[in-house]
Amino acid sequence: MIKFGAPTVSLMGGTPTSALGKREKIDLHPVTFKDFKFSKKEGYLYTVSRAISSRVNANYDGWPVDEIKKGYKTFIGRPVFVEHNNQDPKRARGVIKDAIYRETKLASGIIDGSVYCLMEVDAQTFPKLAKAIMEGKLNAVSMGADVAGTTCSACGKYASKPAEYCVHIPALKGRKVVVYKQGKRIESLVWENCHQANFFELSYVFDPADESAWIIDKMYVQ
Repeated sequence: MIKFGAPTVSLMGGTPTSALGKREKIDLHPVTFKDFKFSKKEGYLYTVSRAISSRVNANYDGWPVDEIKKGYKTFIGRPVFVEHNNQDPKRARGVIKDAIYRETKLASGIIDGSVYCLMEVDAQTFPKLAKAIMEGKLNAVSMGADVAGTTCSACGKYASKPAEYCVHIPALKGRKVVVYKQGKRIESLVWENCHQANFFELSYVFDPADESAWIIDKMYVQ
């Protein structure tokens, strides 16, 4: 099943939301170019971005910490596009040179896991894109991933294909439903937790994959 990033929404009000539905303040980790393995090339633009983090996005797709930790290295070597125009490989504008994982324990005790990527773009071949990035007009990213399956947050049913979805997915994603667990009546928000992600691209976008998926460092090598 294919998943794309979407602007993160506030599931419980006007603050960022973790994949467990808790209201948390999310901060970027102090990641810089020095944290990555790469060789600079003349005429190329390099950016560092937070590519994905452990929360629920506007498509109501959740990304558990353990799943991100297992799959983040699949970002490495994947193509870079603009606004997910990835149907034609010739539209690739660069490559992901490296990816690192960082995590922070939030005040609530929840672990916030994040992936940071180093992206390389040929600024001489794509000068308009490079200019837009350097001027801050294009300042965010969004990922594309193929997942082996998803689990419903409300009832816990696993599905490896749409035919296996429960009654909540996809019709009730983003809505609250009543379920019974261990004899207790529970009101639960519906989203899909994604498993075994294979990240196949990262795009420069105007709306980020989550509230912190911004370009946090950039460098043009002349």
